[in-house]
Amino acid sequence: MRMFVPVAVAAASLLLVAGCGSGGDVAAVPITFTAGEEIPVDLSMRPSNVGGRSTPFYSGYRPQVSFASADAITCTVKGPAHGEPFEPGTRSIVPFVCTVEVTVGSEDVKVGVLEGGREVGTGTVRL
Repeated sequence: MRMFVPVAVAAASLLLVAGCGSGGDVAAVPITFTAGEEIPVDLSMRPSNVGGRSTPFYSGYRPQVSFASADAITCTVKGPAHGEPFEPGTRSIVPFVCTVEVTVGSEDVKVGVLEGGREVGTGTVRL
C-alpha cells in the first residue's frame, strides 16, 4: 500500500506542472475564419413583438453582424436546410459567410444580427 502513495503524489505533481490541475488556467486560443469560410452559428431571431423582424428570411439573407467586441460586418446567412424560411422567434444552427476575416476566442463567441442599427437576432458561434 505504501508504494501507491509516492506514485499518486508524483502523478498529481505532473498534472499541476502541466497546467491540467483544477487550479491551472489554460489560455484561450483564438480561432480565425477566413473571408468566405462558413462560421456555424446557433442563431435565435427575435419575434417582432420584442424588436425583431416581422417577416422570415431565406438563405442568402445579408445582415450586418457583430462578433462580440468587433465592428459590425456584412455576412450572408445560409438559411435552414431545404430552402425553408427562418421565421422570427425561432432558433437554428446556420452557417454565416462573412466578407472579411473573423477572429473569435473561445470565450468571445456572441453574435448580434443587426438591421438598421437595431439587434434583431443573437447567436453563439459553435466552436
